[in-house]
Amino acid sequence: MEHTDLFKMFGLSEPTPFSTDLSIHVGEAHNEIRLIIKHHLQKLGFSNVKTDRDGHASLAELRVKPVHIAIEGDDLEFVNGYDMLKELSEDHNCYRPAFVLISKALNKGELMYALEVGMDDLLVRPISQGDLMPKIRSAYNAFINPKNPERIYEFAKSKMRDKEYDEALKVYQELFKVSHKAARPPVGMARILLIKKQLEEALKFASLGIERNENYVHAYVVRAEIYASMNENEKSLEDLKKAVAVSPLNIVRYESCTEMLLKQNKIEECIQILSIATGAGLKHPYIIERLGFCYFSKKDYVNALKLLKEAVHLDPENVSYANSLAICYRDSKDYEKGVQTYNQILKKHPDNHLVLFNKAVTLILWEKKDEAIKVLRRVVKIDPKYTKAKDKLTELGASFEE
Repeated sequence: MEHTDLFKMFGLSEPTPFSTDLSIHVGEAHNEIRLIIKHHLQKLGFSNVKTDRDGHASLAELRVKPVHIAIEGDDLEFVNGYDMLKELSEDHNCYRPAFVLISKALNKGELMYALEVGMDDLLVRPISQGDLMPKIRSAYNAFINPKNPERIYEFAKSKMRDKEYDEALKVYQELFKVSHKAARPPVGMARILLIKKQLEEALKFASLGIERNENYVHAYVVRAEIYASMNENEKSLEDLKKAVAVSPLNIVRYESCTEMLLKQNKIEECIQILSIATGAGLKHPYIIERLGFCYFSKKDYVNALKLLKEAVHLDPENVSYANSLAICYRDSKDYEKGVQTYNQILKKHPDNHLVLFNKAVTLILWEKKDEAIKVLRRVVKIDPKYTKAKDKLTELGASFEE
């Protein structure tokens, strides 16, 4: 069966035709180049253009705000253009747009790899305004082409988002029949069978995906999730490590691994995974903060404080990181620095009731009851439904208002 027959079978809708009304996202590490591309696009008539400077931010934006076309650099920090395309293609929770890769001129092997990953067209540096429209049009038309199997994969993903798992499974089964060497169909089937708790069948298809392509990182991720569901924790960790080894500079791999291990309270294993990242030179604040959290969980406050301070330094606007640092100060009984850290957060976010509550708890431990009561009353004023603050006031023998 040909892919064109699959389109007829599943009745895929007609895509939006190409026009300057389409939305575009640009991910480019170099500030000047990013601004130039945006300026050129606006001159060409595209009014809906968003930009980011690193791959992690770009991917986060594309996950919550889908666009029609993504133009992403191969040298983006934390998640490069290749890895971003893999994540967008594989993650059923988000839409994968037409994809233009910004890169140097590629040799034949590099070009074949980019096409294998799913690139729709290539924009070679240095970039001129005259390059943009032909490449954008070409990429978009290639992506919406009825013969492009990506549209069928996107259809399967949409069924998963709608929790129509049996329908999604049928699509992957048909893709499996016509794609005899591709890893994506069996991995897609494995993911759905995992959701349906058919673990043995899921394991079989995830392993088949690895047999078909040992570098297909998501096959290891899915199999790790299956092993975790089967309580085969050692095998799960081994696959997580393999996924990281295949893509050691992609922060998304560490996020999924860390989340899974922390849910299982596997602190030492989590430190192992995150140490691979730091060893590979991946100094993202998320990696540093999670390492700090792991040491905090072990009550190793010296290492925890060192790492959490570094994370806050790398991302001073992140309230969560600063809050973690303050809690670490509190639990290490350095109440003064804990309160100082909370005060620094509150300068920028004076009505953050969660931070205020944590500050009050620290003040209580510091035996500054009267100050704590004032802070708790402020919390209740900001959020009258926040019962933790009311309970704490009652515990201290204080009224909700002065």
